[in-house]
Amino acid sequence: MPYPVSPDAGVPEHQPDRHRSGQFQPTGQPQSGPFRTSQPGQAGSGRPRSGQLATGPGPRPLPPGPGRPPAETTRASGGGNGGRRNTSRRDWIWSAVAFLIAAGVIGAVGFHFFGPDAAEESTATWAIDACAGPDPTAAEAGAPSDTHRPLPCDDAEATVTVLDIQDAVSVGQAHCPTGTDLVFQKDGQAGGVTQVVCARNLSDDHPGDPGMGGGQLVTGDCVTEDGREAKCSSDGTRTVSGLTVGGSKCPQGTADRIELGFDAQRGYETVCLAK
Repeated sequence: MPYPVSPDAGVPEHQPDRHRSGQFQPTGQPQSGPFRTSQPGQAGSGRPRSGQLATGPGPRPLPPGPGRPPAETTRASGGGNGGRRNTSRRDWIWSAVAFLIAAGVIGAVGFHFFGPDAAEESTATWAIDACAGPDPTAAEAGAPSDTHRPLPCDDAEATVTVLDIQDAVSVGQAHCPTGTDLVFQKDGQAGGVTQVVCARNLSDDHPGDPGMGGGQLVTGDCVTEDGREAKCSSDGTRTVSGLTVGGSKCPQGTADRIELGFDAQRGYETVCLAK
């Protein structure tokens, strides 16, 4: 037997109220309501979610290899090609600095040995008719100021030519030939047998010529009353006729003599004076 139809026939009793949120009204207009997630069953379904967007896995770093630093090193140095460019630039700068330093050292050594001031050591030796000049290092070495060194005669620093070399303890004991302008002890001698050099100036100035008042006292020079050498043009001088030692007699033509006595620094004791 059929049941009677109620006024609400066709509407199931379990159908939710159309006036509830999220359902369409008969007019076809949507009603506001919570946004539902596309993944049912999760906690908080139907509520908006906040936070960072999920991202996919990033590119895997390349394994270390020749010319390629590890990933950590690359990131520490600025990352990627920028770090490699910085490293390459620093290497280039240091290479340039090292090259300049090496070039400077090589240039200095070459200039020292082959520069314009480099010259072969003089091979000049002490000998008669050789030449010599003042030693510029004498003062620094504490040597006498009249110290000389042998030099080639065409050397610009040569000042004298050697007339004779004699064994003597002092320059005063040497008997140098006429024309000697300068008498000095050879360089580099300390103790033992010493030698002195009788030299003549290479210039036109010759104080050692007879009567000029310089060099060693020889026959033809002039002396004062106490036996000191002086120019013959000076007043009160006497001409030397000879020089003797001990009781030796003066040569003929001697009018007077000056007895000076013994002196180890002098090669005569008596000065003979002409008339």
